[in-house]
Amino acid sequence: MTNHGQAAAADAFVTAAARRLQPDLLGRGPEGLSVLGMLFLKAAMAQAAAAEADDHSPARHARSATGFLDEADEHAGRLGFDGNELWTSFGPTNCKLYRVAAHVQLSEGADAVAVATGIPATALADLPRERRAHLLTDRAHGEKQAGLRAQAVTTLLEAEEEAPEEVLCRPRTRQLVEDLRLLGTGAAEGRLRALADRCGLPG
Repeated sequence: MTNHGQAAAADAFVTAAARRLQPDLLGRGPEGLSVLGMLFLKAAMAQAAAAEADDHSPARHARSATGFLDEADEHAGRLGFDGNELWTSFGPTNCKLYRVAAHVQLSEGADAVAVATGIPATALADLPRERRAHLLTDRAHGEKQAGLRAQAVTTLLEAEEEAPEEVLCRPRTRQLVEDLRLLGTGAAEGRLRALADRCGLPG
C-alpha cells in the first residue's frame, strides 16, 4: 500500500492491527515481540512516506514516524537479540536499519549517516550481504542529502562489493548515481563515472 502511494491507509491499517493485537502479542514471547515490533517499523515507514507526500503538515507525520520507531526499539530491547522469529528478522539491528531508511525518506541525511555509522561492526557482519548492501545504499542517500557527495560514491562502491545487483539494478540507486553526476563529486568523479558505466547510464 505504501509503495502504491497509499501511505496514510497503510499506516491506519498497521497501527490499528498493532494496537488491537498488542496485549496478546506481548504475552507470546519472542515471536509476539518480533511481530509487534515489525508492525511498528512498517507504520514508521508509512508515516515517513506520508510526510514526503504531504505539503501541509509533514512535521506531524515525521513525529509519528519517530514515535513508532521508538516503540519498535522498546520491543527490540525487550527481545534482547537479533533474531528471525516467524521470518521477521526483527531485533535491535533491524530497528536501526529502518531508522536509517526513515531518516532518508524524511530528507534527514545527517541523522541517517549518524545512525548508520553507529551500528556495531559485529552486527553488520551478521547481516546477509544483500541487507548490508541495502543499508549502504541508504547511507549513500543520506550522505548525498548531507552534502557528503564524495563519501556517497565511496559508500556506493562498498555496497557494490557486497551485492552488485543492489547498486547496478535498482532504479532508486541508479537515480542516486545520476543525481551525484549532476551535482558533482569532486575528486570522486572518475570513480563515479566508472560506476555510472557499470549501471548502463548514458554518458
